[in-house]
Amino acid sequence: MSSTATPPSPIPSAPRTPLAVAPEPAADVEGRRPPQSAGRGFRILRALLRLGAHDEHQLADIAREADLQPSHASKLLKAAHLEQLVEYGTRRGTYRLTRNVAQFASPRVGPDPVTGPVRRIVEDLHHETGRAVAWHEPHYRIGIGLRLTLVDLLCPDPQFSVAASQQGHDPRATAAGRVALAYLPDDLTADADDRPLALPQTLQRSIRSTRIALCRHPSVCTLATPVLRGRHLVGVLSLTTADHHVHDPLALQEYAVLLRRAASRALNPPARTALSRRTA
Repeated sequence: MSSTATPPSPIPSAPRTPLAVAPEPAADVEGRRPPQSAGRGFRILRALLRLGAHDEHQLADIAREADLQPSHASKLLKAAHLEQLVEYGTRRGTYRLTRNVAQFASPRVGPDPVTGPVRRIVEDLHHETGRAVAWHEPHYRIGIGLRLTLVDLLCPDPQFSVAASQQGHDPRATAAGRVALAYLPDDLTADADDRPLALPQTLQRSIRSTRIALCRHPSVCTLATPVLRGRHLVGVLSLTTADHHVHDPLALQEYAVLLRRAASRALNPPARTALSRRTA
């Protein structure tokens, strides 16, 4: 009797699982994307451009324009400052683009909103007194320290032009510089080596109480007064004349009164020409 061998029944095979393939990163498909922090840094610069490339802006406004939290915007601004793309403004908590960056922005459309008001203030005071009158604005930058930018000057006597410009290396030696030191916060009153430029307390109190700083040099005298917006110093107005014109205390007091009045007019310009200057 023959027997037929029964073939073994096939062993069921396990269901095949397709090999998992990791999705290709979008950066490899679409081109490399910049790091997220770099992208946010560009948003900070773009926000400053939109708000006004030549003006200083509050941290809160910059953060809002860039759609960032203020704390994050602050870190990015400090990083941009180290790269000399951004510098501190004259008021605490403000920033602006450095001149090298701002020069690439589109020019302003229409007249400069400060040239008219400042020029009128300087001209009016010059006509009232017949003396050299100047408008200065304080700026601070790491590596340069506190400096006064001469914005406008009317000087009938060329021999007084150097004194009237108030551009000495040490602001403590000029009337305009003393005003800046008396009203600016401590973190902005330093020289290029970050050494403090403090005034003696008695002098600082005197300038704040009278709103007048006085500086005499051989044959020349300069008086300066602050232009304040709230508690913030936005400019300094100065008057320079021959020293013999102010030997009389009454004449000195008269010039001081005229200076303070001119600064007060600068604080209340017509609405259409609100004081807002391009910063260097």
